[in-house]
Amino acid sequence: MWQDNFLHHLSEQGKSRLTIKQYRLALTHFARWLEQSYAEAFDPVAVLPRDVADWKTYQQTVERTAPATVNQRLTALSRFFQCTNPTTTVKQLRIEQAAPKALNKKQTRRLLRQVEREGNLRDIALVTLLLETGLRISEALALTTADLPLSERSGTVTVRCGKGGQPRTVPLTAEARRVLQDYLQSVPIVELTAEGLWTGQRGVLRDAAGVYKLLKAYAFRAGLDPILVTPHVLRHTFATRYRERNPGDLRGLAALLGHRSLDTVMIYTQPTAEELARRLETA
Repeated sequence: MWQDNFLHHLSEQGKSRLTIKQYRLALTHFARWLEQSYAEAFDPVAVLPRDVADWKTYQQTVERTAPATVNQRLTALSRFFQCTNPTTTVKQLRIEQAAPKALNKKQTRRLLRQVEREGNLRDIALVTLLLETGLRISEALALTTADLPLSERSGTVTVRCGKGGQPRTVPLTAEARRVLQDYLQSVPIVELTAEGLWTGQRGVLRDAAGVYKLLKAYAFRAGLDPILVTPHVLRHTFATRYRERNPGDLRGLAALLGHRSLDTVMIYTQPTAEELARRLETA
């Protein structure tokens, strides 16, 4: 019969004869009620949640069955449908979390060299800022001159509204301060305050799509795969380099990236295939 495989499964699990008998009676009760109620043969695949609810109500109101017995029958039915689902005992494959894509040192140098070779001070400042701070592109595009207090020996960039509305301040390296100062000194202050920070010959760079296009063009001319070079990859590049230089400072990395949970930056502890190969060679 239709319930034989299920009852055999219970037996293999070491269930007592009494439990198996009670489950068989419960399933038979449900199948008989369903056939009498709808005048059709019992088909497990065709059972609806409404059918089970109506069966429960029937036991309570018509048969006036004790609550413990109703619950026992519901448990038997639940176990039966779990068993008849062929996927319930098959666990999904565990997917290894890969390290995020990032530019290696050689690729980073080639990109920066190409940007500097073409001499656009705005682009040099923007690309350097993304690589040196790990800012999201939306955060970089929202910056104003007030968010960049700079001097020869110190400087920071303030994100007013990061992901989740959280503000943060990120220190600037000497290289980032230098290229930002060069860029800011080349642009009339009126243009910066009225139009926005990242202005150029074609106007102000306002949206992420423009930055994607800009980066892909530089990547192509630098001999890199344009698909590989995106604002988010530059963010991952910053995070990967920081983790390599400060392997134990996940809290610092989370603060710089604007993540509230350390779990989010744990992905940067995942070694790349190249790192694993290098470790094996030195083992």
